[in-house]
Amino acid sequence: MEASEGDVMIASTRIVVTADERPSYEELCEQLKCSPDIEIAGRACDGKEVIAAVGRLNPDILILDIDLLGIGGLELLPAVRWWSPDTKVIIHSSRAEEATIREAIELGARGYIVKSDDIPMDKAIRAVQQGEVWVRRRLIAMIIDELIAMTEWPIPPEEPEWIVASSC
Repeated sequence: MEASEGDVMIASTRIVVTADERPSYEELCEQLKCSPDIEIAGRACDGKEVIAAVGRLNPDILILDIDLLGIGGLELLPAVRWWSPDTKVIIHSSRAEEATIREAIELGARGYIVKSDDIPMDKAIRAVQQGEVWVRRRLIAMIIDELIAMTEWPIPPEEPEWIVASSC
């Protein structure tokens, strides 16, 4: 579906929204209704509905709550990636522990928004749709620090000549 803004057509990002509680779902829908480029294609309330909706609707983005009834969001991530490999997942959860966020990213989530952070969901959806990731900056810094620490830097067998030449 295309949304129009004047004479310009804007490609819609189709999303499926999951929520552990109806108020969370309604709040999210209210927040997104002013975004003509985002189409809510479906809703799911539990793990089985998520798999069915993703398989049937093949959304661009799945907004996934971790605390769903039945199968939890983290357990669903591998199945979502299998059923719809092109669907990007943004976790929307009340859980803020860095270990949980890290696990979600390792399982393939492209974004993680903590509900209490008051982040505009439309901004995160657009960023993830364009190939970016959306997580707390502190977590990105930690992951980069870990990658740097894992890098094996070659140690020169002796001091390079330019170091010796520049000593006083």
